Amino acid sequence: MRSPSVYSRTCRGPRPGAGTAIWPVRAAATALLFAAAAGLAVSCGGAPDADRSRPDDHQLIEGPTTQGGYQAILGTDDLSPGRHRLGFVLISPRGVVSEPVVRVTLYAGGPGAEREVAGPLDASYQPWPVGSRGLYTTFVEFQAPGTHRLLIEAPYGDGGVEIVELTFDVAGDTSAPAVGEKAVRSVTKIAADVASPNELTTGSLYDPDLYRVTLADAIDDDLPVVVVFASPAFCINAVCGPQVEVLSELQEAYEGRAIFVHVDLYDNPHEIQGDLDQAKISRAVWDWNLPSNEWTFVIDGEGRVSARFEAFATFSEIERELTKLF
Repeated sequence: MRSPSVYSRTCRGPRPGAGTAIWPVRAAATALLFAAAAGLAVSCGGAPDADRSRPDDHQLIEGPTTQGGYQAILGTDDLSPGRHRLGFVLISPRGVVSEPVVRVTLYAGGPGAEREVAGPLDASYQPWPVGSRGLYTTFVEFQAPGTHRLLIEAPYGDGGVEIVELTFDVAGDTSAPAVGEKAVRSVTKIAADVASPNELTTGSLYDPDLYRVTLADAIDDDLPVVVVFASPAFCINAVCGPQVEVLSELQEAYEGRAIFVHVDLYDNPHEIQGDLDQAKISRAVWDWNLPSNEWTFVIDGEGRVSARFEAFATFSEIERELTKLF
């Protein structure tokens, strides 16, 4: 049995569950990846609550499969009233759907009380920089907590449209810090603290510029900050992509104009050696109350979150938000 991390609990309270999660991060999602490849503030002290879920046990919400074999998988379920990036993967019998744009309509309310609240909206395809996967994203203004249903118009070869749906809950508040909130000043490990890079990241590619300063020190600087929470070697679910590589590219493009920090999901990557039963969640991940395993935040010069991305975010998505701060 894997025991809870010994590191600190978050400064933010846990959020109620958001929908019916039925896509395990480290099990069933692996099948999807094989199919796609084939062409288809300051930290608080103490330990996390015993009943609080680890972000690497987070399960994705998947919609029903249509008669035509289409299915949607929600990548961004940490939602609350307000404006949010909504992202989903769209799967067909031929693999991952990658049409440039699909149309979506959002409904709120349960059976007998459902009403249209947004749309039709365009959701744009955001391709991963490697492989054949990608995420559709759009921005939605949620008006209230409760059950929501997204109808997606998925085009297929002969000019027809398959209607694919996703049902999920919007909570009263997010788990991870929301836009406008003060960023949590977590003291993270840096290159000067360790004997080897494999104590900082599970990834095989090591960019020392991402580990020069702690997240707390970066936030205290006047420059904007981009921080990625991710474990490169254990990016194995349907909405997880090469986020640290994108962060390194951003660092190269905007060196001196912003600070870029990577925090691995795991505090002890050098001890895991492929066995996640040995993995301890990083203190900063608990501090930030992250409910899932890949996050990117853009933080302004005053230390407030100006943009947040759950699941994989492309270079252009992050760049668009970062350059607003220059």
